[in-house]
Amino acid sequence: MQNSVQRPDITEREEFAATLAALGPQAPTILPGWDAADLLEHLLLREGGAHLLVGERLPGPLGRRAAESRAARREVPWAEQVARFRQGPGRLSPVGRLDALTGQAELLIHHEDLRRAQPGWEPRRLSREREDDAWRALGLMAPVSMRVRADVTLVSPRGGRRFGSRRAAGSLRVHGEPLELLLWVSGRDDVARVRLHGDGAARRALQDGRRGL
Repeated sequence: MQNSVQRPDITEREEFAATLAALGPQAPTILPGWDAADLLEHLLLREGGAHLLVGERLPGPLGRRAAESRAARREVPWAEQVARFRQGPGRLSPVGRLDALTGQAELLIHHEDLRRAQPGWEPRRLSREREDDAWRALGLMAPVSMRVRADVTLVSPRGGRRFGSRRAAGSLRVHGEPLELLLWVSGRDDVARVRLHGDGAARRALQDGRRGL
């Protein structure tokens, strides 16, 4: 998948839906054990089926009905599932409000989970609006997704964000575009194109710590 310039009037959801439609349900993702169908199911349940995840854990008929409903959702034709995702969670949905607050963080990350599992992928050149989304998402996610005993400074063309640790063993600087840094703080080391600079103690702390939600 080649690098492309983003049109500012195309939303992340619309482009993500186009990628899903083009690649199909069996396309791989970078998430272990998940293909595109699993990823889309996760997104649709998140936006309008969280009760099924809870229901499946219940004993007896309630649990069975929830499991049957979830199985029926998986049998819906791919194009219809993608169309449902493209429509979004609705104006009053708490998920929609959360995505607006976090700068579409989950959509940005999961879109790359799919894109970067394909042969020949290259980083996207995001529109100004989506660069803003990724930078805002980074500021919100990094404090809760990084558990590292090091002072970490994330550096992008937008500037820098420093995140301290009470028991820091060293300091670390991570350089990259906002989306690449967002992928890095979420633990996508294999595909995040970043540059790390830090002392040995900080690098060891990075290996011993964790990132991701």
